Amino acid sequence: MDDLTADRTPEAYLSNLRIRGCVGTPLVDDKPTAYSFPQGSLPLDKLSLDGTWTAGYEHFVAGPDARLAFAYRAKNANLVLAGTGKVTVFVNGETTRTIDVSGSPTLYRLTDDRSARNAHLELRLDEGLQAYAFTFG
Repeated sequence: MDDLTADRTPEAYLSNLRIRGCVGTPLVDDKPTAYSFPQGSLPLDKLSLDGTWTAGYEHFVAGPDARLAFAYRAKNANLVLAGTGKVTVFVNGETTRTIDVSGSPTLYRLTDDRSARNAHLELRLDEGLQAYAFTFG
Protein backbone atom coordinates (compact mmCIF):
# COMPACT_ATOMS: atom_id res chain seq x y z
CA MET A 1 0.00 0.00 0.00
CA ASP A 2 1.31 3.47 -0.77
CA ASP A 3 1.18 6.46 1.60
CA LEU A 4 -2.04 7.73 0.03
CA THR A 5 -4.00 4.59 0.92
CA ALA A 6 -2.17 3.32 4.02
CA ASP A 7 -4.76 4.66 6.47
CA ARG A 8 -7.97 3.49 4.81
CA THR A 9 -9.88 0.37 3.86
CA PRO A 10 -9.02 -0.92 0.38
CA GLU A 11 -11.63 -1.09 -2.39
CA ALA A 12 -13.91 -4.11 -2.31
CA TYR A 13 -15.57 -5.74 -5.30
CA LEU A 14 -19.00 -7.36 -4.91
CA SER A 15 -18.21 -10.18 -7.30
CA ASN A 16 -17.84 -13.89 -6.64
CA LEU A 17 -14.64 -13.75 -8.70
CA ARG A 18 -13.00 -10.86 -6.82
CA ILE A 19 -14.52 -10.52 -3.35
CA ARG A 20 -12.25 -10.55 -0.29
CA GLY A 21 -13.15 -10.12 3.34
CA CYS A 22 -16.74 -11.37 3.26
CA VAL A 23 -17.73 -13.04 6.55
CA GLY A 24 -20.89 -14.77 7.75
CA THR A 25 -22.90 -17.14 5.58
CA PRO A 26 -20.69 -18.55 2.79
CA LEU A 27 -21.46 -17.13 -0.66
CA VAL A 28 -23.53 -19.19 -3.09
CA ASP A 29 -22.84 -18.63 -6.79
CA ASP A 30 -25.45 -16.81 -8.84
CA LYS A 31 -28.73 -17.86 -7.21
CA PRO A 32 -30.96 -16.12 -4.65
CA THR A 33 -29.80 -17.17 -1.18
CA ALA A 34 -30.70 -16.14 2.38
CA TYR A 35 -27.68 -14.74 4.25
CA SER A 36 -27.17 -13.82 7.90
CA PHE A 37 -24.80 -11.40 9.59
CA PRO A 38 -22.31 -13.16 11.89
CA GLN A 39 -22.63 -12.90 15.67
CA GLY A 40 -20.72 -10.03 17.27
CA SER A 41 -19.08 -7.08 15.59
CA LEU A 42 -17.41 -7.17 12.20
CA PRO A 43 -13.62 -6.94 12.13
CA LEU A 44 -12.13 -3.94 10.35
CA ASP A 45 -12.09 -4.22 6.53
CA LYS A 46 -14.69 -7.01 6.53
CA LEU A 47 -18.18 -7.04 5.05
CA SER A 48 -21.22 -9.27 5.45
CA LEU A 49 -24.63 -9.85 3.88
CA ASP A 50 -28.04 -10.32 5.49
CA GLY A 51 -31.39 -11.07 3.87
CA THR A 52 -31.69 -12.44 0.34
CA TRP A 53 -28.95 -11.74 -2.21
CA THR A 54 -27.87 -13.12 -5.55
CA ALA A 55 -24.06 -13.12 -5.50
CA GLY A 56 -23.09 -12.92 -9.16
CA TYR A 57 -19.82 -12.75 -11.03
CA GLU A 58 -20.04 -9.02 -11.87
CA HIS A 59 -22.27 -7.69 -9.07
CA PHE A 60 -24.59 -8.66 -6.23
CA VAL A 61 -28.37 -8.20 -6.58
CA ALA A 62 -30.45 -7.28 -3.53
CA GLY A 63 -33.45 -9.48 -2.78
CA PRO A 64 -36.09 -9.21 -0.06
CA ASP A 65 -34.84 -7.62 3.19
CA ALA A 66 -31.31 -7.16 1.78
CA ARG A 67 -28.78 -5.61 4.11
CA LEU A 68 -25.03 -5.22 3.80
CA ALA A 69 -22.61 -4.35 6.61
CA PHE A 70 -19.00 -3.16 6.28
CA ALA A 71 -16.50 -2.22 9.00
CA TYR A 72 -14.18 0.32 7.41
CA ARG A 73 -11.62 3.04 8.05
CA ALA A 74 -11.82 6.09 5.79
CA LYS A 75 -13.01 9.66 5.48
CA ASN A 76 -15.68 8.67 2.99
CA ALA A 77 -17.27 5.51 1.63
CA ASN A 78 -18.70 5.11 -1.87
CA LEU A 79 -20.56 2.32 -3.64
CA VAL A 80 -21.26 1.70 -7.32
CA LEU A 81 -24.98 0.90 -7.65
CA ALA A 82 -27.44 0.34 -10.50
CA GLY A 83 -31.16 -0.27 -10.90
CA THR A 84 -34.07 1.65 -9.44
CA GLY A 85 -34.79 2.00 -5.74
CA LYS A 86 -33.56 3.38 -2.45
CA VAL A 87 -30.62 2.66 -0.16
CA THR A 88 -30.84 3.66 3.49
CA VAL A 89 -27.43 4.33 5.03
CA PHE A 90 -26.65 3.75 8.71
CA VAL A 91 -23.29 4.66 10.27
CA ASN A 92 -22.59 3.31 13.75
CA GLY A 93 -26.30 2.54 14.16
CA GLU A 94 -27.55 6.02 13.17
CA THR A 95 -29.51 6.69 9.97
CA THR A 96 -27.45 9.22 8.00
CA ARG A 97 -29.13 9.40 4.59
CA THR A 98 -31.35 7.77 2.01
CA ILE A 99 -30.07 7.56 -1.55
CA ASP A 100 -32.29 7.37 -4.64
CA VAL A 101 -30.67 5.04 -7.18
CA SER A 102 -31.70 5.15 -10.81
CA GLY A 103 -30.17 3.79 -13.99
CA SER A 104 -26.87 2.27 -15.03
CA PRO A 105 -23.90 1.71 -12.67
CA THR A 106 -23.03 4.98 -10.92
CA LEU A 107 -20.77 5.81 -7.97
CA TYR A 108 -22.80 7.03 -4.97
CA ARG A 109 -21.31 8.74 -1.89
CA LEU A 110 -22.44 6.91 1.26
CA THR A 111 -20.49 8.83 3.92
CA ASP A 112 -18.47 12.03 4.03
CA ASP A 113 -16.60 12.74 7.26
CA ARG A 114 -14.07 15.46 8.05
CA SER A 115 -11.30 12.95 8.70
CA ALA A 116 -10.63 9.22 8.49
CA ARG A 117 -12.24 7.14 11.22
CA ASN A 118 -13.24 3.57 12.00
CA ALA A 119 -16.96 3.09 11.41
CA HIS A 120 -19.62 0.43 10.98
CA LEU A 121 -21.66 0.94 7.82
CA GLU A 122 -24.99 -0.78 7.26
CA LEU A 123 -26.98 -0.46 4.06
CA ARG A 124 -30.60 -1.48 3.51
CA LEU A 125 -31.24 -1.88 -0.19
CA ASP A 126 -34.50 -2.12 -2.10
CA GLU A 127 -35.07 -5.38 -3.91
CA GLY A 128 -33.54 -5.47 -7.39
CA LEU A 129 -30.73 -2.97 -6.79
CA GLN A 130 -27.32 -4.07 -8.06
CA ALA A 131 -24.17 -3.41 -6.01
CA TYR A 132 -20.77 -3.53 -7.74
CA ALA A 133 -17.86 -2.13 -5.73
CA PHE A 134 -16.95 -0.08 -2.66
CA THR A 135 -14.29 2.60 -2.75
CA PHE A 136 -12.93 4.58 0.19
CA GLY A 137 -11.28 7.97 0.36
